[in-house]
Amino acid sequence: MYDTILVPTDGSEVSERAAQEAFGLASELGASVHVLFVIDESASSFLLTTETMSSVLEELRETGEEATEAAAAFAEDVPVETAVVRGMNIHGTIVDYAEDHGVDLVVMGTHGRHGVEHIVGSTTQRVLTSTSIPVLVVGEKGA
Repeated sequence: MYDTILVPTDGSEVSERAAQEAFGLASELGASVHVLFVIDESASSFLLTTETMSSVLEELRETGEEATEAAAAFAEDVPVETAVVRGMNIHGTIVDYAEDHGVDLVVMGTHGRHGVEHIVGSTTQRVLTSTSIPVLVVGEKGA
């Protein structure tokens, strides 16, 4: 049913729960998992900092590597690929990555580091409305 699963991560607890769910499904289905972190290159990422653009991008790359490694730690016997990519809008970059890599299912948290926006985070909501690929949304534990 699903051969390739994508789990975008921002390093938050709910995205780690999504990774656990993705790897559990992948193990049962014999699927592989891609773990993706998107470096937000939009102007909003740089507005409230006095750091140079290159130092902010380097920090975000390091954060992305840590987040993808943490999520990939749930892989056990599941084939996994990690990627840290740059994009002008996070949801569009996630959708493009999914389409470019033949992803059959996207597994995402309800919201990430940017807090709760309604019930489903804005990035997750935008992915849901921007792709025909099935999206499994994972909530906070106990929520």
